[in-house]
Amino acid sequence: MITVGDVMNMRAFDNMWLAAPCEGAREREVHGVGTLDHEPFTGRYDLFSEGEMIFTTLGFAEMHPDLAEEALLQLIERNVAAIAVKAVVLREVTPRVAAASAERGVPVLFYEGRFMERVIADLMNLLDDDAAEWERVHLIDGILAPSDEQAVRATFFTIAGVTGATIQCMAIRAVTDDDASLRALQKVVEEVLVGYGERWDDVERTFVCRYRGMLLGFVSFKRPPLKAIAISDADLAKCIATAGPLVCGISQEVPLEEGDIAVRQAMAALKTAFADGVPITRWTILRFDAFRAAARTDRLYARSADLLRSLLFDYDAEHDAELEKTAEAFAASYGEVRACAEALLQHPNTVRYRLKKIKEVLAMEEATDRELAAFLFLVFLTGDAVDASLEAKSFGA
Repeated sequence: MITVGDVMNMRAFDNMWLAAPCEGAREREVHGVGTLDHEPFTGRYDLFSEGEMIFTTLGFAEMHPDLAEEALLQLIERNVAAIAVKAVVLREVTPRVAAASAERGVPVLFYEGRFMERVIADLMNLLDDDAAEWERVHLIDGILAPSDEQAVRATFFTIAGVTGATIQCMAIRAVTDDDASLRALQKVVEEVLVGYGERWDDVERTFVCRYRGMLLGFVSFKRPPLKAIAISDADLAKCIATAGPLVCGISQEVPLEEGDIAVRQAMAALKTAFADGVPITRWTILRFDAFRAAARTDRLYARSADLLRSLLFDYDAEHDAELEKTAEAFAASYGEVRACAEALLQHPNTVRYRLKKIKEVLAMEEATDRELAAFLFLVFLTGDAVDASLEAKSFGA
């Protein structure tokens, strides 16, 4: 949505001011642009419509000032968004025009700056850009609504032209909460992500757009992830940090057909970053907050659980260990080491050693056994051992 206030802030103007007080002038929406270069008696003012911002020099009134008053009154009667008069022929309005402007809420402005044609071109570009962003907002809303995987892929192609195997999302807010700061930050983030893509052959495309007061950045990759867990988010975080002051949440790298999950993850990580007062937070290190967000959708919950289980699975595969099995048994035992050891037919000290390694792998070295058990219960909530434990507990009740 472009407002009169947005137009007044355009760089094309050296100076712009209200000709007379008009309440709510800056908040009026601008939906189009027009020019006035003919006298009011021509009968062509019916061509102007509500929501248009009309630019004029009122050159035809140089010899007949009364025509300026009549022209402005007719435009106000058409309820245009605003009237911008280049201060050449006229630099003030009559009392009748001022009164009509205040009564109808149609602001009359004077401006000094570039040629009128350049000003109009700049505003048309701004309106076109806003219309494109509005369309993307609706497309992203569609992604976040329930939809099948092929529809998600098709929508991402429409939004950003991506066709890769996987995608990663960033949700970003400017430190200063205003549209101008967000637009400026968008250009910086775009440049940073282009540089990121140029450094990695696997990057298919990068793209940034505005979405409901934030930026959404996307990086699509040509190849499928080499493991169940993606490691690119740490490097991406370092890259985004070079864009300057911002608050950012970064998603996990997911298959393109699950791109809606990446958007949800990034926005959940952004929320945590704000809460924790940190500039950048990655979904892959959210831990408990990840599951709070995941509880809203089965697919997102499943992706979160897979992410943590894969950390243990990868460690077991590389070290011929049994951390994943131990972690699930520990969760099913509600954090009781001896009960876990009995279930695994292991000595309690062996379980304690494995729990220490599990904390290291999950970056939870400072966690107590009780905290680890609560966390693992969420990770393995759909696992066979935890399901069996829940059923047994319900049966005993």
